[in-house]
Amino acid sequence: MSFVACDWGTSRLRLRWRSPDGVSREVACDDGAARLAALPGDRAEAFAGALRRALDRLGAPEGLPVVVSGMAGASIGWHELPYAPLPFDLDGSGVIVERIAPGVHLVSGVRGASDMMRGEETQALGWAEQAGDALPSVATLVLPGTHSKHLRVESGAVTAITTFLTGELFEVLGRHSVLRHSIDPGTDAAAGSAGESAGVIAGAFDEGVAASGRMALGAALFQVRVRQVLHGRPAAANRAFLSGLLIGAELRALPGDDTPIVLAAGSGLRDSYTRAAAGCGLGSRWSAIEVDDLSEAGQQRLWRRWSGGRPPA
Repeated sequence: MSFVACDWGTSRLRLRWRSPDGVSREVACDDGAARLAALPGDRAEAFAGALRRALDRLGAPEGLPVVVSGMAGASIGWHELPYAPLPFDLDGSGVIVERIAPGVHLVSGVRGASDMMRGEETQALGWAEQAGDALPSVATLVLPGTHSKHLRVESGAVTAITTFLTGELFEVLGRHSVLRHSIDPGTDAAAGSAGESAGVIAGAFDEGVAASGRMALGAALFQVRVRQVLHGRPAAANRAFLSGLLIGAELRALPGDDTPIVLAAGSGLRDSYTRAAAGCGLGSRWSAIEVDDLSEAGQQRLWRRWSGGRPPA
């Protein structure tokens, strides 16, 4: 890689570089856009300083250009860039890029009439890069997280974006609502607590997925409380129920046709979403890929496209 790949999220900053002999280097830290935006003083200098520190830790050769995707281009970021419009071609031709410091090139997000994303567009480019000729003509790419994105892809372009607050709802409800008394935010739902078996946790998750299909979400959420007070269900199981309920509600919003669904996620979310998809009857349309390298692959796709190996000024 003749550049450093930078994925700047709301809460985390990650840099990657692969040497000519194939050795990969990576650093990650908590200098996310939200934390830097809250600091007093000049915001641009705060972002520039965070990048300098991360580059020093990375140990890549000095002078390499840096391609930055994600929240550094948002209103809380280093420098706000306009969104590229839908449809967004996955060859990278619609990307807006701006040089914001010597050797630092900031990539825009994408917007439609009623939704938007920053960072996920680079992951979608990476998916297209990895899929090559096997890229489906029509598909939905699911990118779960704090704000899960469902991207409709048709004929090599993203044509629609839908955002779900699945991860944020789980966090807010578990820490700041009445449900916190029933789930214990410190409990690890995957591992369970107080000796709860994996089978009990998985069963509670499945019950949450099922509830998402037979009850309105607002009513189903209160069942977390009911499970504890009336039925004595333990915190770990209730936490798993809430997770299944929210993920199930998200996945049931997918179009009820035969369009392939591709999930891009790390192992934990990949397992949870795949289990929920089976419970929602989506198994025949479902496939999953690793998300970890997608941003880097998307930036590589852009780098090759840019004439002479340099982004536009």
